[in-house]
Amino acid sequence: MIIKMHDVIADYQKACNDRKIGYYDAFKIQKGTSDFNANVKRLELAGIWDEIVEMLKRYELPDGFESRPEWVELGTKFRKLVEPLDIANYYRHSKDEDTGTYLRDGGRPKRYKYTQRWHEHAHRLNEGSSSETIFWAKVEELRRKPFAEVKDQIVGLEKQVREWVRTEELKNDVFLEKSTFVEWWKTLPQQHRSESCLRLQFGH
Repeated sequence: MIIKMHDVIADYQKACNDRKIGYYDAFKIQKGTSDFNANVKRLELAGIWDEIVEMLKRYELPDGFESRPEWVELGTKFRKLVEPLDIANYYRHSKDEDTGTYLRDGGRPKRYKYTQRWHEHAHRLNEGSSSETIFWAKVEELRRKPFAEVKDQIVGLEKQVREWVRTEELKNDVFLEKSTFVEWWKTLPQQHRSESCLRLQFGH
């Protein structure tokens, strides 16, 4: 059941890419039936994974459940597919204006924190190293602030993006012309863009 719902989101992602629009941006705009259907699956999956997390906290699942390879893999697939849509929904409805940013003010749900922790623990990775699924939340935060205030954070994010694209943790749809990331990046000062490690991605 979970796998089939994951497949629906994966098919939605592919269909968006075929239309030359990243699924983050397509979902944020919400223009068509496919966006609505993806949202239904997002909500269903969120409910299932929230319940799994709560059952874990209540010790209702077998010992070592969160370290079982099949559940680590399933949780990682869920996080990669669905968290970008949660972030898109968060900023589509301007929740940052009411409750603060997705990352810093408690907006990020436990279902993603837990499944990220499972992945990092299973693969002996540093805590926080598998944070590519919050890429869009970082973009949304940074683009709302003056460049001078967040220059170092932007440089850090650019380096992460280059690495995530190289390792295919991020898809190339982040570089589509109308993506939130590209439109924001093109507003950054010319000198910064000409020195950026991503300049070749943008033809600079």
